[in-house]
Amino acid sequence: MHLQRKTIVVIDDDIGIRQALQRMLTIAGFRVHAFASGEEFLASPETSDAGCAVIDIDLGTMCGLDLARNPAVIAAKLPLIFISGTCDETVRTRATALGCIEFLRKPFTPAELLDAIFRATQEPPIP
Repeated sequence: MHLQRKTIVVIDDDIGIRQALQRMLTIAGFRVHAFASGEEFLASPETSDAGCAVIDIDLGTMCGLDLARNPAVIAAKLPLIFISGTCDETVRTRATALGCIEFLRKPFTPAELLDAIFRATQEPPIP
């Protein structure tokens, strides 16, 4: 029997990372909605069933922190996991202040991300 887990939103402007995360999370049993930008995510009706969001800090026109401060994201009360290619302590502190579950520096391992997602969604780990 295949367990269908919650939907995970992935927002990353790097198509390679976005597709890799989508494949990994799909294999782990999650439904995934992937977006190339914060604006694309905000315009999508496919986010109401999301269990958490994995958001890149550097998204181009709208940074991940700005997206997290958006009233629609705040109202959704989505658990947030931030990912970033840089490890700026100021950004990490701001992300923590926004209530993020985890701040992962790229490259991170699949286990690190899955652990954060399991904590965010309160899903049991894969046996």
